[in-house]
Amino acid sequence: MADSVRERVLAAFETLLGAVPGVVTVYRGRRKTVPEDKLPALVMRAAPVSSDQESAAVVRNVERIAVTAFAKDSTDAGLDRALAALWAALQRAVEADPTLGGLVVDTNLVEADQGAADDEGVGGVGDVFAVYSVEYWTKPGDPYALAP
Repeated sequence: MADSVRERVLAAFETLLGAVPGVVTVYRGRRKTVPEDKLPALVMRAAPVSSDQESAAVVRNVERIAVTAFAKDSTDAGLDRALAALWAALQRAVEADPTLGGLVVDTNLVEADQGAADDEGVGGVGDVFAVYSVEYWTKPGDPYALAP
């Protein structure tokens, strides 16, 4: 059986994340802690937000894709620079093709945050968090077919 449009969208977004320079590993849906020897790393989690029939020809689907970028450094300043670099690389990768090769209508950043692990002393592991709203259209009753 062919992949659904949703799966094709998620796979395309995961591929896009693989183009972020300097990232060692991209995980999709990982629930466990990322091993430090695999940092910097990106963790992608997705959840459908809505699916509304807009017309006789189009179902408008919105997917929430959250990406957490993890980095580690031995100093606080180094960690801050590493997270800033990861954030810029993530922005560049996503904004380079917000339609994922024509598969989606648009991709928009809807939330972002940056944090560092507390109480770890100097440096440590930190993360940048970004949430994207990805809109794509399918044909009514057929989640395997893109709509015009």
